[in-house]
Amino acid sequence: MLTATIDAFETPPAASFNVGDVVTLKEGGPRMTVTYAGPVALNPGNWLICEWFDEQGELRREMFAPANVRAEPRSIPAGSVLWNRVSRAA
Repeated sequence: MLTATIDAFETPPAASFNVGDVVTLKEGGPRMTVTYAGPVALNPGNWLICEWFDEQGELRREMFAPANVRAEPRSIPAGSVLWNRVSRAA
């Protein structure tokens, strides 16, 4: 006879992210690339260091808790490109 118990307080493990993964904040924001995943000095637990380019083209870097981000596909479908924001160099 097989028996199983269910722990109502058991939570699923947090998603694991790797360097090179593309993520966004759960509350929205730009697509970011994970450049580091693991412990950070003086901060308990594991963290993600992410980089992205802001609207002015400046490179940004910030640290996030893995629970605050969600995974995104690495590539962007061609139909989602906003052409009015793309400019050509002369």
